Amino acid sequence: MNKQCKYIIITAVIVYVIGTLQHFLYDLSGHNFLVGLFCPTNESTWEHMKLVFFPMFLCNIWLNNKLKSTGVHPEGQLLMSSLIGTWLIPFLFYTYRGILGFGISAADIATFYISVILAYLFVWHTINSLWKKSCITALYILCFIQLFAFILFSYTDCRLGIFVPPVK
Repeated sequence: MNKQCKYIIITAVIVYVIGTLQHFLYDLSGHNFLVGLFCPTNESTWEHMKLVFFPMFLCNIWLNNKLKSTGVHPEGQLLMSSLIGTWLIPFLFYTYRGILGFGISAADIATFYISVILAYLFVWHTINSLWKKSCITALYILCFIQLFAFILFSYTDCRLGIFVPPVK
């Protein structure tokens, strides 16, 4: 296994661990307001997208430095992977529930793990691609818009389906 693959796998495992811990951190913090900006505050799909976005975005900073040491410059791929992984959560969740007509807890959990795997497969398959600076700048802007949206909608009462916790 080459260094690039090893670094990507290590990063994915770290994202899994952080994202899993993040799922419980808001409750463990006693519903701390600041923790709720970065961790799910309820069971809505939107809040669960945080489980991928924040760990990936932060871990990708480390991964970017490690991959640069192997001679590649994956900044664009890593920014894109954070967005891909984040938005695969609602895509996979609503797709499987739409097909089945009901939810399965194990499938809900699997959407997180599958999203991370697919995001890092994207990095792996595009690692040697050169991205234009303007494209990377646009991805930074999109990531910061996503960050701002998470902060904005963490405590906003929005009635759109993606923001509403499922009824059991």
